[in-house]
Amino acid sequence: MPTLVEVWDAAIAREPDDWSHAAVELVLDDPERMEEAALLLCAANPWHDETWRGGVLRFRVARTFGYGVSGQLARGLLRRLDKAAIGGRLRILSSLDAVLPVATQGPTF
Repeated sequence: MPTLVEVWDAAIAREPDDWSHAAVELVLDDPERMEEAALLLCAANPWHDETWRGGVLRFRVARTFGYGVSGQLARGLLRRLDKAAIGGRLRILSSLDAVLPVATQGPTF
């Protein structure tokens, strides 16, 4: 079985070169390890499904614009889960590409 880091690398490789940010879902193989997984992923500010016992964590990853941790940090956090032998199914729920921000932050003098 591939590690979470390997799954992450493959998922990111399928994204367009100009991907900006993504919503990621991790479904744990063992929902009883939910709190441990959330603690190891805490820098990604993960949130859970309706209950802590559901075994589903979601977080955001940003590459150029948007909200979330960097892709490199996400990879490092997933490596923590791999080292702790916390497995699961990882997938990108949604992502945006070709994002061009507009300068709308207050007046320009």
